[in-house]
Amino acid sequence: MSARTKARKAAFDALYESEQRGRTLTQALADFDTRQGAKLQSLAEADFVRSILAGLDTNGSAIDAVITSSLTGWTLARLYPVDRAILRIAIWELTYTETPSDVVRSEALALAAEYGSDDAVNFIGGILGAVTRNSTSAD
Repeated sequence: MSARTKARKAAFDALYESEQRGRTLTQALADFDTRQGAKLQSLAEADFVRSILAGLDTNGSAIDAVITSSLTGWTLARLYPVDRAILRIAIWELTYTETPSDVVRSEALALAAEYGSDDAVNFIGGILGAVTRNSTSAD
């Protein structure tokens, strides 16, 4: 498993836990630093987790707006928490990093297959496809 894959998984865990416990992303980041940071193999992994959580904290409203604009017949609040967390991480990475969209999609779908609802892979794949198409047509 690559360093970035481990980091995405750790960020997913922190994001999901923060939502379930009603904690802010700032608190999730502090919790990560206290408990999880030492478990990661390298400083680069921990730094990427911190980047994801800080990016979600800073840009959460914009990320949620992107997700919401791609939903048909759903609201963000109605999504399964796991699916919502995976989408937030993927949209952050698509929007605020140079990671190729194919890599972001593949990593998100791997998380969805492991942790998401029964239809998560298809659902998340569809949302990410729509976001990617919309962002390339806007360029």
